[in-house]
Amino acid sequence: MDLGATLCTRSKPKCGDCPVRSDCVALNTGRVNELPAPRPKKAVPERHAIFLLLMHGNDILLEKRPGSGIWGGLWCPPQFDDEAAAKDWFMRNGMEASHGERLATFSHTFTHFKLHITPLKIQLSRKPVRAAQPGSVWLDVEEALGAAIPTPVRKLLENI
Repeated sequence: MDLGATLCTRSKPKCGDCPVRSDCVALNTGRVNELPAPRPKKAVPERHAIFLLLMHGNDILLEKRPGSGIWGGLWCPPQFDDEAAAKDWFMRNGMEASHGERLATFSHTFTHFKLHITPLKIQLSRKPVRAAQPGSVWLDVEEALGAAIPTPVRKLLENI
């Protein structure tokens, strides 16, 4: 018999029906409300990401994510593990910024980890050649809101 699932529950224990009540530590020490103790929560791993919100006028550059992994097949701004990688990619792709700002970092929680996203909004002086590559597209922000984008990207686009 599974006593924990049927009698010895945290919310409403049925001590009077328990066949081992005479040996029960919780009942004998007056700790029925404390025992069994809840399982400790597992620590949720945390990750960090930089989103480059590359703007030209009201157009934004989005890239299609790989089919597997988080946000598989959805459109997202270019994403990097840190600012150094983002800056390197920006320079390698011949981009020129006319204005840039760091937006507030926010978090998005998945079932198995928490992602802290730092968006860098950069207004470009011209659209780079990168836009012609497969898997990348320039969309008006309103049009992008209608595209297949993940929830955190949608929230960002609604607020820029």
